[in-house]
Amino acid sequence: MKKLTTMLMTGVLAVGGTATAFADTEYKTAMLHDAKVRFNDGEIQNIWCYNIDGYNFVRARDITNELDVAVSAIQNGTAGVMVDPHNKPTSTTEAEKLTQKTAKVKVEKGELIYDGSVSEAECFLLNGRYYFKLADFADASKYAKEGTLELVNIEAKAGIVTEPFMQTFYGIEIDWDDTEKVIDVTYTKINLQEMFDDIRSGKVLTLAEEKESKTDMGAEEDTDVVSKKFQVQAPLTSAPEEGEILANILVDDSEAAYLDNAMTQPNIANYTVPYSDMEAGMIGQCTWYARGRMLETVGGHIKENPFYGSGVNNWVKKAQSEDCPAVDGVTDPYAIQPRSIVTWEGHAAFVEWVDYDSEGNPVKVYFTEANANHRSTNRVIGAYYPDFDATVKVWDFDKFINRGGFIGYVVAK
Repeated sequence: MKKLTTMLMTGVLAVGGTATAFADTEYKTAMLHDAKVRFNDGEIQNIWCYNIDGYNFVRARDITNELDVAVSAIQNGTAGVMVDPHNKPTSTTEAEKLTQKTAKVKVEKGELIYDGSVSEAECFLLNGRYYFKLADFADASKYAKEGTLELVNIEAKAGIVTEPFMQTFYGIEIDWDDTEKVIDVTYTKINLQEMFDDIRSGKVLTLAEEKESKTDMGAEEDTDVVSKKFQVQAPLTSAPEEGEILANILVDDSEAAYLDNAMTQPNIANYTVPYSDMEAGMIGQCTWYARGRMLETVGGHIKENPFYGSGVNNWVKKAQSEDCPAVDGVTDPYAIQPRSIVTWEGHAAFVEWVDYDSEGNPVKVYFTEANANHRSTNRVIGAYYPDFDATVKVWDFDKFINRGGFIGYVVAK
């Protein structure tokens, strides 16, 4: 987990956020575009946005007003906005319609502050409004959630206070419904008081305690037992069956994946080593699974690269940097290879196997993923379902690449 840095400023919890590498500020041509979006199980809407180099940038107010939360521009001269999920929008009047078909905009590194947690993201200002990638709202929410849950752990274990600083965490989660080709945006809620009480009573271990427990256990257990919990899988020698589960995620499949019916408190003791931490995302997220699967198939030497402190949209770029010597980032879609992570805008999956034609061109892709199509199947977004997630899917290569917002691959060297 990230190092937690908190401070109280005018009654708002501020948590130190991510450090993401960005290109220099540059001017780009933005093209008017529309995206199919569904908010909180409502009707499908066409949200007008601007497309730059294949990425859709949405007006911040259009998203926050739909979720009934407050947003305001940062006032200290920094580019970006502050999203306050604990308050209502200051204005609910319909925003001006987007009619400008093209615009020359300055894309720059800005801040998306969610519930006091600072995340960096690319943005631009047009006609007095800030635009961000939709996935960046979910990323900012995720970082805020990680810091908040870690603070609840600290408060509960300290034994000084009787309740957490915040009673409830409100988050934003995004899911791509591949069946309907719709982006689902959901406003979520976590009862922090309930989590606080469970930790205080000893029902739930903190992440640090769980890691310490695993370390102590590993020193005492027989080597064969430990290896069953994390054994690097050998490369596949033939294509897997559609629907097959290759990942070894739970220590005991007969034991629950969560400690609560709401599926907000993972039973961390029942997760194997590759999947037992949340440095790339909370358990159940697509990023959590993709990173865990790569650890399981490639090995622990890629553990911190490029997943720690970086949103999924930046994994490929970060993998190309000198900071990640164990992996590389590939943007050529035809350079697909097994045992790699594929990233689209706001989503990640793991490539298990590839069928090629006689000329070496990819024709079919066998892949696994988590947190996909949960909405359309009445499952909780962002939760792990052992009988649904991580099953092998087989798609034609063209369908796979054109899923939406293809970015590239993270491959082990």
